[in-house]
This record gives sequence, structure tokens and C-alpha cells, in this order.
Amino acid sequence: MSLIKMFPILETITKRCNMFDTVNFWIDRVDMSGGNPFDILPCLSDITEHQNENGYSCTGKAGDYTVNVFENGISLKGSLAKYFLPSNIHTLTRSAVKLAIEQLSDNLHTDINAAKVTRLDVSTVIPTKYPPADYYRYLGNKTYFERLQSTHDTLYYTNHQRKIIFYDKVKEASSKGIEIPEAFTELLRYELRYTKCINKQLNADVTAAKLHEREFYDKVIKNWYNEFQSIQKLKNQSFMIDNIKSPKELKEAVFAYLLQKEGQGFIDEILNDAKAKNIFQDRKYYSRVKSELNTMLAASTNSEKNEMVNELETYISNVAKHSR
Repeated sequence: MSLIKMFPILETITKRCNMFDTVNFWIDRVDMSGGNPFDILPCLSDITEHQNENGYSCTGKAGDYTVNVFENGISLKGSLAKYFLPSNIHTLTRSAVKLAIEQLSDNLHTDINAAKVTRLDVSTVIPTKYPPADYYRYLGNKTYFERLQSTHDTLYYTNHQRKIIFYDKVKEASSKGIEIPEAFTELLRYELRYTKCINKQLNADVTAAKLHEREFYDKVIKNWYNEFQSIQKLKNQSFMIDNIKSPKELKEAVFAYLLQKEGQGFIDEILNDAKAKNIFQDRKYYSRVKSELNTMLAASTNSEKNEMVNELETYISNVAKHSR
């Protein structure tokens, strides 16, 4: 029997706007009531032992979590949503995070509220009218991030401290054997991952207990919304010649239109190929060309915002407003 059927409160939780998924923790030895990390081994399954130059350690499983036990502390890596709920199709609300942490503490027989958060994924699933990949061409450049469409179904924006990912949740779930309700034929996952320097990025001592504090939770959701807003949105593809006065303007308009039809990924692909072949000795040239092409890409001859962009903006705005 699923957790949702066993506990009616979960059915209410999963109908709200859900946000937290993967949450990795580090429990320092000094923060453990017993003081010995290896005391949790009876709570784990599939235990393996390791001995190397760094000393003795053990690895085991606690639900979805991979637990690494060292002399100086415990590392937990996995999805808090999948640990607490049937799958990460549903992510965790603030109230569900509190319940999940309580359950994880009970199962490990150690209080993890003081555990340091070493990775935090903030996300939701968006039911869309069209296949998720159709939306990517209208999501353009993002300042201080590298845009990369690694596969047809996945779009990344990355820097050294966090990642933004858009991907086809139906295909990802199907590849892992997870059932999707028939009512949802197209699901787009939008995810913000804090992977390094979390305390500095969020200006807080981010512990397990901090995750379900109202002020902190609201701040993280606002950041999630702002990250999407700061992505360049491309407009409808069209070609208008009403304001063209010279041959140069006509050539630029034709080039801009063709560039828009190819999309942001075309620019990224060309520049990555140019870097691989070391075309320019001065690395600044790559940034300069990218900036000029992105400016041209954004300068659409049509001021009408795309239907797909409107759809995403409306849904993400509503999620940010109503997440609790």
C-alpha cells in the first residue's frame, strides 16, 4: 500500500504546490547525540565496508538515501521526496519537509535537524500543452550561466554554484519504470539545483531544520521564480519589412529571422565547435560573438510574446504565489 493511501494527510500535501526534491545532508559527529556515527549501522540495509588511506567507512541504504558513514560524520545523498512519498513526481511542500525530516530522524535513530544541507533541489512539475522540448527554443540566454541542451529532452543552464534544468518528466519517469497518471501526457520539470556554497548563496546556515522555516522557504521559492524570470525569452518567429530602409537592414533582418528559426541551441553549438577548433587566439572573441548573436536573436521583428512562454510564465508565477 502506498504512503498516500496509508496516511490521508499526504494526499492533501501532494495536491498543493510542491517544491523540494533532492536534499543531501552532512551530519557532523559533534552534532550527534551519541557521538558515534557507526551507531546507525543497524538502521541501514545493503551495508558494505571500505578500508583505504582515509580510514574505515561503511555505505548503506535508508530508503532512497545512500548513507556513507565515516569516523567524523555521516553523508546522506538522495531525494527527500522519494524517501517520503511514492516517487519524486511529487516534490515536498514546507509542511511535508518537516514530516520527512522527522521520519528520517526516527528511522536513523538520530536527530538530523542540525545536519548541514550540501545540496538542495527546488522544483515542480508543469503540465504542458505541448511536448517539453518544444518550449526550449523560446528559452534563450541567461547572464552568468552556460546554456546547454544536452539531449532533445533536457535543457541545462549551469555555473559553478548552481544549475537550472528543464526536462521531460514523463520520459524520465518512464525510463525508470515509474507510472505516470494517464491524465498527464506532457509534464515539464523545472528545477533549480544548489550544488555548492549553499550557505553563501542563500545567506543562511542551511540545516535540515532551516528547510521548513517559513521565511527561509519563501526566500528559496522566490529565488526559484527569479531564476526563471532572468532567462531571456524569445518572441514569436516572424519576418516584417515595414521599417527596413537599407540593404544592410534587410540583410540583418533576414539573418535575425533565420537565427530565430534555428534557436539558441544553434548559437551554442556553433560557438562550442569554434572553441573546440581554437579558431580565436583571444578567448574574449567567443564572448563577444555570443553577445552580439544573442542580441540579434532577442531583437525579434515581432513584439508578440510566444504562447508557450506565456504558458510557462503563468504557471511558474502561480506556483511561486501559492507555495506554502
